[in-house]
Amino acid sequence: MSKRFTHLFNIIVGLLLLTEGSVYIFMNNKDGDIHVRSIIVTLILLAAWGVSYRNQTKKEDPSSWLIFTMIIMIPMILPWLFFI
Repeated sequence: MSKRFTHLFNIIVGLLLLTEGSVYIFMNNKDGDIHVRSIIVTLILLAAWGVSYRNQTKKEDPSSWLIFTMIIMIPMILPWLFFI
């Protein structure tokens, strides 16, 4: 796996996490209440993505961490399937 693919893939995943998190936080904002659950889930997913990205670039076996990153993307993709 090339370093270029690793960086490109992880940057795209990070941007998607930020975009989806902000969409959920602001869409679930009813009557001025901050949707704390969306904020917590977004922060947990960003932390897991950060750990995965760091280990992909620093460890000798980046492919297992790439699989972990794809598993992180499951909660990000599933809600959009219900809108289709």
